[in-house]
Amino acid sequence: MNGPVDRPTDGAKTLRARLKDQGLAPLKRYGQHFLVDSAVTDRLVAEIVPAGTAPHVVEIGAGPGTLTGRLLAAGASVLALEIDRGLADQLSRTWSGPKLSIVVGDALKLDWDELVRRHWGSGPVTLAGNLPYYITGPLIARLWEAGVPTWERAVLMMQREAADRLLAEPGTAQTGAPSVLIRTVASLQRVFDIAPAAFFPRPRVWSTVVALTAHRPPTSPALWGEVVHAGFRQRRKMLRTTLSTLGADAGWWSEALQARGIDARRRAEALSLGEWEQVVALEAARRNGGVPDVV
Repeated sequence: MNGPVDRPTDGAKTLRARLKDQGLAPLKRYGQHFLVDSAVTDRLVAEIVPAGTAPHVVEIGAGPGTLTGRLLAAGASVLALEIDRGLADQLSRTWSGPKLSIVVGDALKLDWDELVRRHWGSGPVTLAGNLPYYITGPLIARLWEAGVPTWERAVLMMQREAADRLLAEPGTAQTGAPSVLIRTVASLQRVFDIAPAAFFPRPRVWSTVVALTAHRPPTSPALWGEVVHAGFRQRRKMLRTTLSTLGADAGWWSEALQARGIDARRRAEALSLGEWEQVVALEAARRNGGVPDVV
């Protein structure tokens, strides 16, 4: 991992003045904190657009276009999603050209597949963006639900606390359903940390850039989601209890898990990704009328 980025910047003054001239300002209801540090932006662009490539980038929350302009200059084609119409209008006035498309709307509600087909014909694409805290969880859920080939890489800024939870390895105390499920569709890497001074207005917390590289998703992502969420729903209770909410009683799960070498008294946070795969396979077999090689 590269070291944290922590440098003062006067870019906030420039951005504040530019927004004020156009009657705009960061909106709390959207959790807007705009990147104003050019060095951080350069590092992000290098991660999103590796040298010699010209990817299709879906930018989530383009804001005033600080990152958008750099991506275009680096050779990327950008589909910019922005919920704030005022900022979207400003973005269209600042940047234009055949490689930029702007869509006004909520990234959590937009149909990404349809947008990609409309603008580029097919995927895969690279996702990029500075995620407000309130959409981080739901958006990560969309990534594992979408899987491949909708996206092949994602480079996302998020609050460091949220990144720590997402990056927590299955089998450790900090892991949760999102950190397990995202690994069914992607590998994760912490890229670098960013200090509050790099944003306007300054958030109260540090941010972290996380890179995700997609791989082949499981055959039944919906079942994975149902089983893993059931396991973590009451994370202080034993697996045989939490998994019983899926339909079979605790006794069934005790026997089935024991036959696979998994102690049913363990908690969800203690399971490795490979063990979760076995749990999902058990539930799939149960729903199909049996559990081969278990009893």
